[in-house]
Amino acid sequence: MRCMNCDIIPLTEIPTPADYMVSLETFIMMTKAGVLEIVYQNHPIELVFAGHTGNKVKFFHQFRCKNCGTIYGMFVNTLSGGEIKINDKVFDPAEYGNSEIPGGESR
Repeated sequence: MRCMNCDIIPLTEIPTPADYMVSLETFIMMTKAGVLEIVYQNHPIELVFAGHTGNKVKFFHQFRCKNCGTIYGMFVNTLSGGEIKINDKVFDPAEYGNSEIPGGESR
């Protein structure tokens, strides 16, 4: 259940790279303010925001609200868009064996 601290996070589609950067900046600010904590990322969020992504185009970040525990997942393919939604649990790559995992990585 969302709380007053994290209820402002929109559960929405991310249609463009510009929208992704705005969302990313909001999550970074909320993390620095102590409202959220990063619980999973396939590429360091600060590097993505600074444009240091190598040749990756798919990014997945999860944040947990420190007050209510709600887990937010933000997945984006910078070529086609993405979304922000509530996740049931923190992503664990080990659960996926050799299949593709969020962010375009393979194990």
